[in-house]
Amino acid sequence: MKIKPKKIFNTIVFCLFALFVSLYFASVNGYYEYQNEEKTKITEEKMKEFEEDLKNGKNIDIKDYLTEDNKNYDNKVTEFGLTLSDIVNNGILHGLERTFNIVEKLIE
Repeated sequence: MKIKPKKIFNTIVFCLFALFVSLYFASVNGYYEYQNEEKTKITEEKMKEFEEDLKNGKNIDIKDYLTEDNKNYDNKVTEFGLTLSDIVNNGILHGLERTFNIVEKLIE
């Protein structure tokens, strides 16, 4: 059984189209607005808590009112992607330098 390049291309195009459609519907249905609204609610709640603590004369520390949303996405896949990106970048850079050096020699 031989895999045809046209079938592979069609599969890739279909997957990209399906991804586009799903992201489009997520945006149309307000998913991102909902996420931002939830963050706003948390902020308003923390502001009310801060004002209440201020009125009651409690010790106030900014760390008590800030939420940490910093997520660490470092893993083997991202490290591989960064390494691959650097290799491709360096390869293209050296290839272009060689090409321009050859063109420069031809012009002289």
